[in-house]
Order: sequence, then C-alpha cells, then structure tokens
Amino acid sequence: MADQHVPATQPDSTLTPEVWRRERGHAFYPPNEVLRSIPALRATDGVPCEHKTIHAHYFAAWGDWYVTELDPASGEAFGWARLGADDTQGEWGYFDLPALESHRSPRGLPNLIERDLDFEPQLAAECLPEGRRRLGCEADECSTCKPLS
Repeated sequence: MADQHVPATQPDSTLTPEVWRRERGHAFYPPNEVLRSIPALRATDGVPCEHKTIHAHYFAAWGDWYVTELDPASGEAFGWARLGADDTQGEWGYFDLPALESHRSPRGLPNLIERDLDFEPQLAAECLPEGRRRLGCEADECSTCKPLS
C-alpha cells in the first residue's frame, strides 16, 4: 500500500510541504505567481473589509476560508472564515493554512479542505456570502459598500 503522507511542495514555495496532496488530487497552495500577489500580513490594515481583495478560497463541507493577506514563511493568513452553514457566523481574522492543509476529518466526506481551483481574485464585497455581517467604509457615495445593513 502506498504511503498517503508523501510531502510535495510547490517550486520556490516557502510554505510547509503538503501532507495530503496525493489524496486531494491537486496542490493546496495557489501557484507561486498568485502567492507572490497576495499582500503581506497587515499590509491592508485600514482598508475596509468589503474593499479587500480575496486572493484564494478554501472550502470543506463544514466551512469556507477566504485569503486576503498571507505570510508565506509561516502560512499564517488573514481573511474571512465561516465554520458551519450559517453565513452570519463568519468572521474576519487569522487562520493557519498549513493547519488547514494537514487537517483530515476522520469521518464523513469530503474529509479534506480543498482550494477552489476556479477562484479568481475579486473584492470581498463581490464574492463573500450574502448573509454575512458586512464591514464596509460607510461612505455614502461608495458603490462597493452600498447597501450595508
């Protein structure tokens, strides 16, 4: 039986090796050109959350993670995440991509967290779930944040 824990890394990546790449069937981390385009942690401080660019989306049957900032040395990311099916419970905060990559649920399918391979970078206001709590700029003339409720 083949070893399911064969690590694989992306060329030039400083992120930790992937544990479940073979079972997942694709690279967990985005290609290097996408990784290089993601702002460093805290680089978008002061930018209203609705105006931040989401660069990558990860999902499982029980959650979603959207990346706006990344430290490629540690894999720590900042973005919006939701556990469970209730979009009102999603929050902006920090999460650990290597921990998400290495997580494997002992029951239920799908049991791995996957990267949305078709995701294209876009504003948070355009791609995050409708039912979430929105954190906009509150400017009356802002077409990105209107309507906030």
